Amino acid sequence: MYKLTYYLISIAYFSICLACVSVPKNTHNSSERIATGAGPEDILLDTISCQHPRLLVSCTNRRLKDSIPNGNIYAIDLDKDSLISRPLLRVNEPDTLVFQPHGFDLVRQNGKVYLFIVSHDEQRDKHYVYKYEVNEQQLKFVKAYQNILMNSPNTVVALKKGGFYTSIDQKKRGNQLALLFKAKSGSIVFCDEQGGWAKVASKLAYPNGLYITSKERYLYASTTRQHTLFKYSIKADGNLINREKVTQLVGGDNIRLGQNKELLIPAHLKAFKFFAHFKDSSKIAPSVVYSVNTTDGTKEVAYSNDGKQISAASTAVSYKNHLYIAQVYQPYILRIKRENKVSKK
Repeated sequence: MYKLTYYLISIAYFSICLACVSVPKNTHNSSERIATGAGPEDILLDTISCQHPRLLVSCTNRRLKDSIPNGNIYAIDLDKDSLISRPLLRVNEPDTLVFQPHGFDLVRQNGKVYLFIVSHDEQRDKHYVYKYEVNEQQLKFVKAYQNILMNSPNTVVALKKGGFYTSIDQKKRGNQLALLFKAKSGSIVFCDEQGGWAKVASKLAYPNGLYITSKERYLYASTTRQHTLFKYSIKADGNLINREKVTQLVGGDNIRLGQNKELLIPAHLKAFKFFAHFKDSSKIAPSVVYSVNTTDGTKEVAYSNDGKQISAASTAVSYKNHLYIAQVYQPYILRIKRENKVSKK
């Protein structure tokens, strides 16, 4: 049994090495760090919950996933050009709530602003989407959503009319062989917030980032192990149809809309360097952010670094003349000045 497992992993290692692409040369010599909680895996631009624009940052220490929950949502004031983050107060939570945030989304529904957050309770193998009402100083807990379909949620995107989608990256959470062999066991799940749940997309190899267009006609999904960015049409009942391949994208992570209506998507191009970084923080993994044109699927390199500036980049947000880049493990995000030109890839 041991020899068989070793043989299978060896084959997988070889296939992954073939799938890995070369990392583009470094694009930015200078950068600024903004300290946050550990594991600022997801960030978003908030221009609707308070008077001043800010970044919200989803943080949890993934290297301590079996320990006492330690996550928080941080805010960074963009109006004051701040390089300081602060955790937002969370109120009205049940005493039993476990807060280990992952992907999240901000939306206005019926005149109120809500934050939808994927959260994990690893010790009990329970996974949730939490809904909070947002204001400038705090997050007020509204509701927790949980369903058997949501066994390994990664991120969430919400509709203005109500309801949300989550990417389910694997059929069995933590299945390393499925990850290595690019098993298409992932899916996208829809919840209408009224008790209705449905699997609306399937046969995906580690679906990760999701993005809904402003008029809520289309949903984009990156697939980390399928190396493809997909586009779906959204039906009135929440179902997804007409899957299209937008572009090949190796190791795609979270998706955010850029200032020029492009999609900003970080990518993990070296899978084993990413895994090594998880085990040992001193072992760095390269960080690459692509800018994807949704009209023709062309992509350009908006940022690239060998990992010394920031390792294992996971989300990118643009605001004015800066790009803000998050990462999976280390306790800071990066701010860089945007270049006038980006390189083709």
